[in-house]
Amino acid sequence: MPPFDDIVYALSQKDRERHLCAMTATRAQQGGLMALIAFNDELARIAHTVSEPMLGKIKLQWWIDVVPGILQGRPPSHPVAQALAEVRDVLAARSKELRQLAEARNFELEPDKPTSVAELYAYADATGGALQMLMLDILGISDGETHQAAREVGTAWALIGTMRALPYPAPARRDMLAQNTTVKDVLEHAVSLIKTARARTTRKEALPALVIARLADRHIKRLAKQGWDPARREEPPAGFGAVGAVWLGKVTKRF
Repeated sequence: MPPFDDIVYALSQKDRERHLCAMTATRAQQGGLMALIAFNDELARIAHTVSEPMLGKIKLQWWIDVVPGILQGRPPSHPVAQALAEVRDVLAARSKELRQLAEARNFELEPDKPTSVAELYAYADATGGALQMLMLDILGISDGETHQAAREVGTAWALIGTMRALPYPAPARRDMLAQNTTVKDVLEHAVSLIKTARARTTRKEALPALVIARLADRHIKRLAKQGWDPARREEPPAGFGAVGAVWLGKVTKRF
């Protein structure tokens, strides 16, 4: 597997915390992980950068349409698409999953709040959960317990990120807090998912896909101190504390 290049490295850094986790992998694996992270970031930023939902849906459809060509070695002239093409041998059987990762982001572009907590949880599973599972392909891990743990950790991370983003509305993005629920309800579910993941027997080599749970702990702790109100103070950058949390996970081999 080729190492990452400077462009993909820079693109993946836009998702600073996942980038830190990817750096715990071997150098041979980092390129593929960062390609996936950059791909996910491209999808995630669409709802925040377009002026209306239809424009976002058009951009998502472009990614949905180009995935098969990427995995066949015919990527468009886009650095993220070309980075994914570099690991097409590993992701060759994942065309459906990569397209679904893009399709799931249409949920953010609907006009009204989610009607139920179940809808919000399904969205988190289809985005964050699916991404962490795809990372296991890059890491060469296929056992079911580890895959389930990655899905739970990724879903929890997506729920936390969704709640953290509530104070920063975008013109095309819907209000993502489901009807008849609270930020505390959603984050307590995220805590439960991480607890379940940690109770599983997982492969140590999966740490780059799982160690983000340590960063989730940091956000949960901060938000609890804020009375579960993500708007009470500005979101701090992923600094030395985050680096230390990931480093400790790497040293102890525990997420």
